[in-house]
Amino acid sequence: MFDLTAYAEIITGQFLLSLGALFYTGWWLTAFRPDARSGGALSALLFLLLAVFGLSGTALTVHGIHGLPLPPSWPGGTMLLALALLVYFILLAGSVKLFGRKPTTELILLVLWALMEIMVLGVLHEAGGLAGAAYGLTWAAVAAASLIAFTAYMMYYRMDDNTAYITGAVPLLVDGAVTLMIALLGR
Repeated sequence: MFDLTAYAEIITGQFLLSLGALFYTGWWLTAFRPDARSGGALSALLFLLLAVFGLSGTALTVHGIHGLPLPPSWPGGTMLLALALLVYFILLAGSVKLFGRKPTTELILLVLWALMEIMVLGVLHEAGGLAGAAYGLTWAAVAAASLIAFTAYMMYYRMDDNTAYITGAVPLLVDGAVTLMIALLGR
C-alpha cells in the first residue's frame, strides 16, 4: 500500500493512529464539554481529522500486519480475532449483568484496539524491530492502556458529568501515547 513495506505501513499507521488519538481527544473535549450544547465548527473539523487519521492509521496498520508473520508460537490471526471476540462477549456480559453497565461501542473498540496492538507487537518482534526491553515495555504499555480504558469504561456512568468528561479523555490520550511509543521504538 502506497509503495511502503509491510513494516513501514505498521510504523506509519501507528504514527497516524497517535495523531488520530490526539484529534479524538480534542473532539471529545470540544463536543462533550458538560456546559456546552454543541462543539460547533471546531468539533466538526476535529471529528473529520480524527476519522481521516484514525481510519488511515488503522488501515495501514492492519494491512501491514497481514504482510508480516506472527511469531510461530502464536495462534493465527483468525484465532486471535476469535479470542478477542470471546473476551469482548465475556466483558460485555460481565459489565452488564454484574455491574449494570450500559453497553456502548467503546467496549468493542477497546478490545479490537488491544488485539491490533498485540498483533503489531508480535509481527514487529518477529521482524526484529522490537526486542529486549523495548518489546517488554511496549507489552506493558498496551496492557496498561487496555486496563485504563476498561476501568474508564466501567466507571464512566457512575461519575458526575465533569469527572466523566475528563475520564473519557484519558484513554484517548493514553492510547495515542502508546501507539506513538510503538512507532518510535519500532523504527
